[in-house]
Formats: sequence, structure tokens, C-alpha cells
Amino acid sequence: MKGNKKILAIAVLLLLIAVGYGTYAIYRESATGAGSLDAAKWSVKIGNDDFKDADFDFEFTDLTCPTLTGYNNTIAPGTECYIDYNIDADGSEVDVVIEVDDENSTIPSPLEVTVGDTNGVEGDVNIPYSATEHGMEKTVRLNVKWPGALDDLTGKDNTDLGLNDTSLSFSVKLTARQSIVGH
Repeated sequence: MKGNKKILAIAVLLLLIAVGYGTYAIYRESATGAGSLDAAKWSVKIGNDDFKDADFDFEFTDLTCPTLTGYNNTIAPGTECYIDYNIDADGSEVDVVIEVDDENSTIPSPLEVTVGDTNGVEGDVNIPYSATEHGMEKTVRLNVKWPGALDDLTGKDNTDLGLNDTSLSFSVKLTARQSIVGH
């Protein structure tokens, strides 16, 4: 009889473990859903041309030079000029940034070419999204400078003198890109 009690005790213990294990089960179900998203529109123009196809070549006579140190349509150290371009990003459904692509522009030293706004602020130009007609149109200023100062160092002076009576040609690549928060 003692052997049967041990078997009975083990059986009761196993039964309690099995029942206890079952009471800790959880309810679980799965559901599957599908999504649909629309991509934002992108449309940027310089003047009337699509940005990617735009030709914005210019010559010295196209520039406005509030600080001019050369004469007869020439540039010299100390000259600061600009040319304005109308950018139309109406139709885009994202914020747009206009910037000079330094890696794909060929600007000879010591010239500097930057982009900015018509208020004289230099740097990337932001065009925030607007659903209003003409709300994403902005004038972008391309600044062309030949820095020069009386306290330039000899190396800078020699570079400037080395450009005496030469033709300076360069290319500027502007990029229109979506503004991404944090970048």
C-alpha cells in the first residue's frame, strides 16, 4: 500500500503541474493589414525651364556689381557681383533647398561662388512647402566674388597677380533637393 501512495502522490503532483501549466496560457490572435501611400510631388524650375534641364549661363555683363574694382567688364580682387534667378517650386509637396554643389562645380581660386537670398544672406536657400499658388516661388541670388583686402598675405597676392589679364571660366552646379529634417 505504501508503494501505491507514492504512485498516487506522484500522479496528483503531475496532475497539479499539468493543470497549473494550463492556467498560465495567454490569449493570442493575429491580424493582417494592408497600407496605401501616395508619394509627394516634385516640381522645381529655374525661370520657365525644368531645373534639371535649365541653362543658366551668364557673362560679366549679366552681373550686378555693387562692389566693382575692375573696369571694362573685368573683375579684380575686391569685386562682388551677383545675378538673380527665379526658382519656382510650386507643385512640389515637400520643402525644397537650393544649394551650390561644390563637388561638381569648377570654381578657380580665388573666386568664390555662393547662393543666397536677395536680402544678402548667403547659404542654402530654403523654400518651405506651401499649398498657396505662387507660395513656393523665390528669387535665388548667385553671388560671384573675388575677395581682396589690403591685409592679404603674400601668397594670396601672388595668386591674384597670377590671374592678371587672364580669362576666368568656371562652371557652377546648383542643386535643388528635398529638405530633410536634421540635414
